[in-house]
Amino acid sequence: MACRPPIVDLSDFDRRRSEIQKQLMDAAQGTGFFYISGHGIVQSLIDEAYGQADSFFQLPHDAKDRLPKVDWAACKVRGYELNNLTDGTLHESMMQAFDVHEDMEGAWPPESMLPDYRATTVAFMQAMHPVAQRILSCFATGLGFSPDFFEKMTDISSPENHTFLQYHKYPSTEGLKWKPGTNRITAHTDESLITLLHIGPGSMLSDGLLKSNYHRVRMPLPGEPQGDRYSMGYFVWPALHDKLQGKSGKTSATTMAEYMKQKGKIFSYSFSPDIDTYEKSQQYAFGPPQIESAA
Repeated sequence: MACRPPIVDLSDFDRRRSEIQKQLMDAAQGTGFFYISGHGIVQSLIDEAYGQADSFFQLPHDAKDRLPKVDWAACKVRGYELNNLTDGTLHESMMQAFDVHEDMEGAWPPESMLPDYRATTVAFMQAMHPVAQRILSCFATGLGFSPDFFEKMTDISSPENHTFLQYHKYPSTEGLKWKPGTNRITAHTDESLITLLHIGPGSMLSDGLLKSNYHRVRMPLPGEPQGDRYSMGYFVWPALHDKLQGKSGKTSATTMAEYMKQKGKIFSYSFSPDIDTYEKSQQYAFGPPQIESAA
């Protein structure tokens, strides 16, 4: 029987902080997944961001392909990414960070093609970040740190921080036949401290107490809608060279830059256009090992 993630209401945050913190800690120590309500992001902005994502993915392939390509191992999570096989397109993505990064100037789609894309996307990212900060402040105090523990390392005004927004499109599967067990994105854990997804928090700093659990995107089953699907993920990263280690020192200290060097090597399996390499990746879940909590 499937376990439905709990819904955590962030409304009236200051007054209900203790209650919200307990709900978040319970959820993060369970499956590592939870829904958020009462976040305060207006629906019109969410709808506008979805509209801009759709407009981008409708561009001709040549226009999208001229944009910079993502390099996970080098922490260059800005630009266009296509996961394409001979059987069809599994998914495509567009990733963007804040303009504090100089290379973002060449990573935005041209204004002549999408006049409102940049302004809407930046506004959406700016609306998402305070929500992530409220959640992270609860995790900080829940782990025994000060409430502002994550603020400096997630400062989006610093070039050291590579927090980004990822627009996803999973194209229609109508008329296509995929091999059983094919995933649009194979099993993985997110590298971020926390991911806010529209349609799990990290383990290193919690000594395994909060779960960064495996997840994937599967193909639609018979009887399920086969049309285009979209999602928008906001991935909150720590600064690249800040030391990451839990309060108890149970896990070895590392940095985001070092971690991504290792994880970036593995990403290539999941995005290979070679069918044999891709099929092998379906059996390989990538991400940091899950540490059993002593609590």
